[in-house]
Amino acid sequence: MKNLTRHRKIILENMKSRTDHPTAKMVYDSARSLTDKLSFATVYNSLEYLVSTGLIKKMDIDSESARYDAMLDNHAHLICKSCGEVLDYPSLDIMNQIQLDNFHFHSDDVSITIRGVCSNCSDRGHIENK
Repeated sequence: MKNLTRHRKIILENMKSRTDHPTAKMVYDSARSLTDKLSFATVYNSLEYLVSTGLIKKMDIDSESARYDAMLDNHAHLICKSCGEVLDYPSLDIMNQIQLDNFHFHSDDVSITIRGVCSNCSDRGHIENK
């Protein structure tokens, strides 16, 4: 395994400080002022490295760009169909809710996504069906 380089550490710390489930571009925009010679390719490759080592997760949601999450505990995501905001929903322990043994199935990961309209969009009347 490669070492956690200086740039990877900066990107990991950036991810851990966020709650907005950023794209690689969002991480690049916020981290480039923290270090010299940080390219978008370095940020993207570092994010993918952090995913491959289990330090962050790549979100499995329909989005124009990949989104990343540094919160590793079990939780669901609420996604606004109007503005695209992604919110964390407290831990859902679905593994205790269903008996996967009955299906002869072993789960490695559970991803729960709930789509709807956030309160900001709802208050502004931006209810859309996307």
